[in-house]
Amino acid sequence: MNKKTYMHIAFAAALGISAAFLHAQEPRADSAARDGLVLIPGGTFTMGSPAGERQRHEDERAHTVALSPFYLSPYEVTQADYEAVMGSNPSHFKGGNLPVETVTWYDAAAYCNALSERAGLTPVYTISGNTVSWNRAADGYRLPTEAEWEYAARAGTRSVFPWGDRITSDNANFEGTYPYLIEENYVNRQDPTVRSSRNRNRTVEVDELPPNGFGLCNMHGNVSEWCFDYYGEYGEEADNPAGALSGSLRVNRGGGWNDFGKQLRSAYRSATTPDTTDWNLGFRIARNAEAGSGTVTTTYTADAQIPENPRILIAYFSYTGNTENAAEILAQAAGADVFEIRMAEPYRGGIYDVSQRDLNANARPALAGRVQNMAQYDVVLLGYPTWWSTMPMPVYTFLESYDFSDKVILPFSSHGGTRFGDSISDLSKTANGAYVGQGFEFEYSGGRRLEDSLRAWLSENGISVR
Repeated sequence: MNKKTYMHIAFAAALGISAAFLHAQEPRADSAARDGLVLIPGGTFTMGSPAGERQRHEDERAHTVALSPFYLSPYEVTQADYEAVMGSNPSHFKGGNLPVETVTWYDAAAYCNALSERAGLTPVYTISGNTVSWNRAADGYRLPTEAEWEYAARAGTRSVFPWGDRITSDNANFEGTYPYLIEENYVNRQDPTVRSSRNRNRTVEVDELPPNGFGLCNMHGNVSEWCFDYYGEYGEEADNPAGALSGSLRVNRGGGWNDFGKQLRSAYRSATTPDTTDWNLGFRIARNAEAGSGTVTTTYTADAQIPENPRILIAYFSYTGNTENAAEILAQAAGADVFEIRMAEPYRGGIYDVSQRDLNANARPALAGRVQNMAQYDVVLLGYPTWWSTMPMPVYTFLESYDFSDKVILPFSSHGGTRFGDSISDLSKTANGAYVGQGFEFEYSGGRRLEDSLRAWLSENGISVR
């Protein structure tokens, strides 16, 4: 009996969960009760966050949702399982029992269909170009909906996290040196309960950390998990919602190994272009516990493409000069116009002091100058330092000052070790209607190979380099 089976027995005894949890190591059978998935009982819950939850976002409107029972994997899909089905392993951090990452939403959907076929089940998804249909009556494997994911992650709780209103690296794998509410307590430690913990700086094995009340491991942290839904405002549908029928961003939930505590909240919504790949982006699988009905057909609506001879703008915000240096390299390589995002009243003082104040106030600082005729540009290379796991607030001001519909935005970011954080999601949500492509991140000044790496990044995104 191996480590997982011992864990299954211990967890089942402690939590009183379904016997399905005991069979992850047994031969596959047609019944979902014997393929290692946990039965999540149906029920009604309040999805979203209450108005008083600190660090909440406006897109987390609290509303009542009713769900039918469903099965959900206790673990994120591992690299060993993914490679056995798909024949490849795209992950950055290698290890058979580590979660697969660096997978697109389409990769996750394709895995579900391929796994269904191997098990003799009916595939759930039909993908035709930009249209994806979900047969809700099919018995195959699928991605959880956003509502199912949050219901399973909360496991009957209404607190910020299933463990309460605080989180440490003993609960989840995340950037533990930036715990929940650190943004309000970094400079002046006013709340003694806000304590830093371990930053592992990589993924961990899918069964390494304790499960929640439903017996599910790593619902928070390790890798953020793709859900079925297109991102949008919560609708009025109360029974088994499946998200918006069209959009340009797919939802991912739970936060990853390099995310801050605020991004692991049960109600937090991350959303990115479905062909995005990242070292902290993976998925887990679900199945129907009872047949649904009908078909949900979703359509990708972004129509941004890079033409043969694109007009390119480089827009950047820089505080220490690292992002400015990258912008200058890109301008020479791409022959692009350049616009510096400058504040009408520039920040002065230490980077943590100046950035924390506006972040906590969700401020939109006034800018000096405007881009003349933004409509003429096909591509915007947007540069910024990653602060507090997001974009500096002047960049939000910039993005909200123009219409980026049908433009391609390619982000580049300097950072001190947190990579993009969740800034790509924040950028994607803010620049509504744009296609946000694969970004480029570099630590501090970027080192001696920065120029070569930036030029290669432009080429990979279809931009001719001089």
